[in-house]
Amino acid sequence: MTRETAGTNLVQMEPSHAIVKALADPARLRAFAQIVLAGDAGADPADLEERTIPRLLRSGLVTREDNRLHAEPKAFQTAAAAARKANPDAPADVAPNLADFYSEGRIAVRPTRRATRVALLRDLAGRLFEFDRVYTEREITDALATQYDDPLQLRRDLIDELFLERTAGGREYRRREAPPI
Repeated sequence: MTRETAGTNLVQMEPSHAIVKALADPARLRAFAQIVLAGDAGADPADLEERTIPRLLRSGLVTREDNRLHAEPKAFQTAAAAARKANPDAPADVAPNLADFYSEGRIAVRPTRRATRVALLRDLAGRLFEFDRVYTEREITDALATQYDDPLQLRRDLIDELFLERTAGGREYRRREAPPI
């Protein structure tokens, strides 16, 4: 019992690009659907349009085993991992456990669970603000605006969770270390 994919001697294309190109053609999309619906038994290549098979094999979406074609669900995971590595959603210095809250380098989702939100705020404060510096309200807001669509909410969160302190008049802000949660 052997598994094979076609095109091993070809120049490797970024996996998500290969998948999109493979599924962009309606005939290949239908063929892939047939292969997926065949399940563990696999699809008989004779039941498919012959021209659709090579691109599906090269993309990694399909493997051939004992002259049956099988869907390869891990191809999507591999493509997603490669795409994240090539163009990460989170800035490089963001803690890995917080990267899912980012999209295109900015915070896309403000966590509702307090412990997670505090972890995100701790990470954010550590990356954006220094302990030995006084910041103006404008500097804080501008820095947070590069990270999230509602910088005022983030500023309030940072103050509420004791990562920032401000003077009574609100003109000066300083970074402080919040107590552990």
